[in-house]
Amino acid sequence: MPSSLLIAAPPAPYEQKERLYREVRQAEGRWLSDEALRGLPEQAPYPALRQEWRWRRRSFVRFERYLEYKNRPGAPHRLLDLGCGNGWMSNRLAQYPQRTVWGMDLNMEELTQATRVFGRENLRFIYADVENSPDLTQSVGTFDYIVLAASVQYFPDLTRLLRSLQVLLRPGGEVHLLDSAFYPDESARKAAYQRSEAYYTRIGVPEMAGHYYHHVWPEARQLGAENLNASVKTLFLQQLKWLPPFPWLRFRF
Repeated sequence: MPSSLLIAAPPAPYEQKERLYREVRQAEGRWLSDEALRGLPEQAPYPALRQEWRWRRRSFVRFERYLEYKNRPGAPHRLLDLGCGNGWMSNRLAQYPQRTVWGMDLNMEELTQATRVFGRENLRFIYADVENSPDLTQSVGTFDYIVLAASVQYFPDLTRLLRSLQVLLRPGGEVHLLDSAFYPDESARKAAYQRSEAYYTRIGVPEMAGHYYHHVWPEARQLGAENLNASVKTLFLQQLKWLPPFPWLRFRF
């Protein structure tokens, strides 16, 4: 039985951005068949992506262990996987029946695939703009955890994003940002933008640079971020390239 898909935003305003994103994904070899999607994160779809998926898998395992530590065995809790894309992580999070998991994105094609491929009663997908979809008022105070895995870079304003997410959280809820770069200062951010602009031009989708944003650590820290990847052991494993070279940011509300 396929999972359900709720449409909570009109697709028309987002069609151009979705087209650019799809072109990038295709150029990078990330537009996957159903069979390849089912194999994530253990099986990289292409050899060139093997290291990335090792990192993504290890980030997920660490986040999963964190959830197990934070919640009593069998205790119900609700999660939102924001920027879920093709839904692989939403599906893995929903492997425990005590959880209710929502995967949210603005990519209709990937959400449709996720709905078709992953069938769990406790897993739902939603096409919505978390900052601008009025229908989300029914979800106010709903979630215990919101996770963005390799997706915060598609949101231009970190302050505005966290304000929107706080509304959706229960008291004591948490937001986790995984597998995304945060830059030490404005100079590093500008340099990163220039690299992204050159990259998207090289692969033939220069317009995508206008939809890819670079955030700085001082702003995140001012908003209350804690870096759970700041231990000596974790930093050592990052230097060895066993773990991805990104912070794991937690915001508690």
